[in-house]
Amino acid sequence: MSYNPFEVPQNLDDRAGEAEAGGEAGQVLADRWERFAGAFVDGILMSGISLASQFASGMFSKLSTGTALTVGDQLLQSSIGVLSFLLVHGYLLINHGQTVGKWLMGTRIVDAKTAALLPFTRVYIVRYMWLTPLALVVPFVPPGATIILGSLVGFINLLDSLLIFGKDRRCLHDYLAGSIVVRARRGK
Repeated sequence: MSYNPFEVPQNLDDRAGEAEAGGEAGQVLADRWERFAGAFVDGILMSGISLASQFASGMFSKLSTGTALTVGDQLLQSSIGVLSFLLVHGYLLINHGQTVGKWLMGTRIVDAKTAALLPFTRVYIVRYMWLTPLALVVPFVPPGATIILGSLVGFINLLDSLLIFGKDRRCLHDYLAGSIVVRARRGK
């Protein structure tokens, strides 16, 4: 059989090998589709909240009249985003290692070495907020640099997502936080 560079690799079938996670015996890595579906649910949920807050705070009316957003406007929206994320996902993240999407998909975030729940600083600040400071700087740099910095943020996000196709199914944010996503056991 000849080599076909466009053929889907056989090892992408997540259920064929049921990869076991490090640490606690019996932990099975979540497959890529479970992770994607959980992230998709979380994205839709947080986008809806973001749109509602932008409408309620008058951002849409400012933008529709061509009024530039102030630093205060941007900081307000960032603060609302952080607080919304914590209100929606905080309890589940701290107590179960899950967001709403992960809870619906039956997956959870654990330490890659011990399979224990991550402390708040690692699960929230390192795993979820790691790119936020760079993204917040983009509007405040000179116009030429905005394009470069914005592209860099986009490239890092793309790289983060593409790493899921590695053997251990970890994204860049998983490596930074020392985490893995596993199938949640019922009752835990």
